[in-house]
Amino acid sequence: MAAFKSVDHVGITVKSLEVSVPWWSYFLEAEPFWQASWLAADIGDYVGHIVGYKDCDMTCAFWELPGGTVLEMLEYHNPGPGQVDMESYNAGNTHLCLETEDIYRDYERLRGRADFRSPEPVRCAWGKYKGNMACYLRDPDGVSIELIQFVGQPRPFQEQSPFSDPYA
Repeated sequence: MAAFKSVDHVGITVKSLEVSVPWWSYFLEAEPFWQASWLAADIGDYVGHIVGYKDCDMTCAFWELPGGTVLEMLEYHNPGPGQVDMESYNAGNTHLCLETEDIYRDYERLRGRADFRSPEPVRCAWGKYKGNMACYLRDPDGVSIELIQFVGQPRPFQEQSPFSDPYA
């Protein structure tokens, strides 16, 4: 049994919430349920103590993801943001994978708004995901997102790692 109870949130740092909030709202087909600013002078710099940056100021937006996990989008103001190499093959790069009921619908809906890595969804040809459909795309900051559609079969790792409600 894992030592942790659940995934509370996934955080993504972006250059500009002004750009990212409309993009992610369109992508998720939902508006953020909360937006706020954390200014060190107003909150005793407690966020700076957590993240390790003295006098940390940031703004944020939050969306609900499937399964009750929250997507936290952060724009740092102090310290100001830099840019990392977002290529998927780089160590440390992560991606968010979301299950979809209709990958072709989502692909068409997002065409022209997202940087897709393949000209169409791809049928997985090997391993636990064989037969399912997947595609990678990137948000305006280059964050990698994978869409997966399970075709006529359950989630591949359901038996090895079944979802359980940690509060049940």
